Amino acid sequence: MQESIISSVILPLAIAIIMVTLGMTLTVADFRRIFVQPKPIFIGLFCQMILLPLLGFAVAGIFGLTAVYAISLILLAVSPDGATSNLIIHAGDGDRALGITLTAITNMLAFLTIPFGLGIAYSLYGTGALDIDFPVVDTMIQVAVITLIPTLIGMGIRQWKPEFAENSKRWSKTFATVFLFLVILALVVQNWDVIVRDGPRFAPAFIILNIASLIVGYYVPKFLGIDYVQSMTIAIETGLQNSTVSITVALTLLNNNEMAIIPGLYAIWMYVTGFGLAYFMARRNPTPAAESSPA
Repeated sequence: MQESIISSVILPLAIAIIMVTLGMTLTVADFRRIFVQPKPIFIGLFCQMILLPLLGFAVAGIFGLTAVYAISLILLAVSPDGATSNLIIHAGDGDRALGITLTAITNMLAFLTIPFGLGIAYSLYGTGALDIDFPVVDTMIQVAVITLIPTLIGMGIRQWKPEFAENSKRWSKTFATVFLFLVILALVVQNWDVIVRDGPRFAPAFIILNIASLIVGYYVPKFLGIDYVQSMTIAIETGLQNSTVSITVALTLLNNNEMAIIPGLYAIWMYVTGFGLAYFMARRNPTPAAESSPA
């Protein structure tokens, strides 16, 4: 995408609004759960922040993706999970408190995880036009501006105006959904020739990444003694990434239109596996999980 008012102003502003609304769903109690229920939280973070990026690098290497698509896939793997994962956890009667806590922490740490992962990706795949000295510190600052700071602002609004934060849930979800749909539609239209030409090569890669991360996100916690509901919750948090953040980073910070294609198409695919998993969970676990854990 050429540098324009859309990619330089509208997109960052929109993602900031989305992150503010995400912050308005969080409370300090979500972070206190780290001390109350540390085991599932740390296992969930291990799956999301260590195993998922490793899967991203592995899948990119196994499929022999070209540099731009390899980096794009890794960008997706190092991005935090988003509101979609919490929606699916809710639909499947998962552990909502655990899901919200993992979402809060991964989004707070995105300003570290995204630049770190991208720095390694560029060092491995940077060739030709991508052969640059990746600006880790600058990217940390820019990612913090579009993720961490708006999330903190949203938490402040919830603390200051709880009724406004509660009433904003419906319109904020609608805004996020419509905005993401329009961005994906624009990406598909603008890059249709690229998708037709390269889609058969990169589409299996992000599909395998999604399925593998769901499997790892479930079986690692189960192996470590976490119960079924929390293991499924961690699987959803691990397997469904915040494609909106990935797209924004690709288009604004990296200024690379092609790097936004995989996150855009992934955003469509993850609803298929996500709600399929939610349906399976709801049928197997008919009793809703508790809305929150002791804090």
